[in-house]
Parts: sequence; structure tokens; C-alpha cells
Amino acid sequence: MEKRRLLKREEETKNLYIRNATRKESEDLQEICEVWNKGDKEYLEGSKFPNNYIEKCFKEGDLPPTPEASIEQYTLKSIYLKEEGKIIGFFDTYHGYPTEDTLFIGILLIAPDYQRKGYAQEVIDFISKEGGVLNYRRISIGVYLKNWKALRFWTNAGFDKVLGVYGDKEYNENSFAFVGLEKSLV
Repeated sequence: MEKRRLLKREEETKNLYIRNATRKESEDLQEICEVWNKGDKEYLEGSKFPNNYIEKCFKEGDLPPTPEASIEQYTLKSIYLKEEGKIIGFFDTYHGYPTEDTLFIGILLIAPDYQRKGYAQEVIDFISKEGGVLNYRRISIGVYLKNWKALRFWTNAGFDKVLGVYGDKEYNENSFAFVGLEKSLV
């Protein structure tokens, strides 16, 4: 696979600082995961974040299920609110999945107190702009079907092409599936 340039190490948007996450931030980032664990993550996705999720991201990345996946194409980003100077969320990207000209968002998580304020859309705008500069043609993401709030967010953010539905074949209370969505950058 051709090596791609990665998103900028640091960027400033209207309200946010977005930068490569560091191990010093691990505890704060994991705490954001724990808040989601205490909410309805397990109901919506079938599992909680492991206690070492963020540390695993630093060591191994959260790589796509393909043999050629490499941590060199993975980035974990912290999201800071300028006004408060504190971490309010994080996201990760994989550069070149499922195709070389696709930027894949594995996760975008904003702490509950900062949701519905436009910050996630500001992050998507940054990723879209930067992805275009890096000559990616599209951005893709997977969203669990039970997570209606996330489905509304992503479709409103321009992820309007359905790539497929993946997961359990039969619906029941304990089954889970997600939909692959794509946003064109060209």
C-alpha cells in the first residue's frame, strides 16, 4: 500500500485545538471512554470500552481488519476546547482504508457536556478540509444501527452513501450490526 501523508499534527479551528494525542493525555481520554461506558454504549454496540482502550491505541492502534494494516497509517487525535483549555473528546483515523484514497474515521467521541454545541461538526469540517488537501477522495465511517443519534449526526454531516450493512444477520435483542457510510470529498 502506498504511504499517505497524515492529517496535520496540530490544527486550530474556530473553537478547538486538534492535535496528535500523547500518552500524557491517556487518563483524560480513557475517562471520556468510561463516561460512554456508563451510558448506553454496551446497549448500542454490544460491548464497553476495555480499561486499556486508549493505551492499546497508542501501542497497536485501532487498525482495520485487513492484513496490510499498519500503525504508521493510524492517528489518534485529542480535541481541546480553546475557551477552557481542556480535552473534550478524541477521534482516530486510518489513512487508506478501505481503499487507498479513503480516510477512515474509526471513532469520534465528544464528552456528553460538550455535545450538541457544534464541536463534532467542527471536527468533521477539519477532517474533510484536510483530507481534501491530502488528495483523499472520500471519508468513511461505520455506525451501529441501534445508535440513531449517531446515524442522524453522520448523515446530516454529509455521509450520505451507504457502503453496506455488516454484523449479525438476524435481528434480536442481543444482535448488533453497523452501516458503512461515506462522504465524498470531490
